[in-house]
Amino acid sequence: MPIVLMTGGTLIAYANDNQLRLLARLCFVALAANRMNEWVMTLPAGYRLGQRDAGAMMWMAPYHAITIIRSFFLPRFLGGKAAAFSSSGSQQSELNERDPVLRASLSHRLRVIVFGSGVFMHIFYILFCIAAVSVSTARGIIINRGSLEQTLLYMLTHACWPPLLWLIALSACWAPVHYAIWPPNMPDREELLDRDQDTGIAYPKESSRKLKWEKRNVLHELQYFVLTAYTTVLFVGSWFY
Repeated sequence: MPIVLMTGGTLIAYANDNQLRLLARLCFVALAANRMNEWVMTLPAGYRLGQRDAGAMMWMAPYHAITIIRSFFLPRFLGGKAAAFSSSGSQQSELNERDPVLRASLSHRLRVIVFGSGVFMHIFYILFCIAAVSVSTARGIIINRGSLEQTLLYMLTHACWPPLLWLIALSACWAPVHYAIWPPNMPDREELLDRDQDTGIAYPKESSRKLKWEKRNVLHELQYFVLTAYTTVLFVGSWFY
């Protein structure tokens, strides 16, 4: 998307106004169907967990691609290596980023996560995408100077094409950066468990089983609401323009 916008290309191809209207309507149908699918698919595990998984699929894509290339294509002397599974609890981290007492400093966390874990890819994408949207918008204003209708049409077929997928991509790619700067504070494991004094068997407390809504989750839903409303307005407007 940012490459297309930076080079002046359109995010959609259409021959006439009728096709443009049809494409705008189909965007609304696709978005509505996707939202319904998200709601149904997340019923077993919970809506917020499903949304977090959907966002992770996007920002984890580069790591998945690298793992596939190293596992199936690259020879060992070029960095190839068989994929292996490690449980989360078995991995030790010097950052202790979730411990409010032992947490490493911000500069140390940024250095390890941004450069050691490859999050610089996400920062580069975010900056490139913002630059591409800014250049595309400025180009549309300059080219169509004096014609508000042509300017709006240019922006619609470029950076403002619903449902603003570049904004969804930016929000997803920001997740690891946000984690590096503002990691969550997690209590000690035993504080989340009820342990039987006789058998020693522990079960999660009822309060620790529930996912909590934080400010970031609310902002994510607000973004989804705004994008859905924007796409809906264009859908309704396509019947009158």
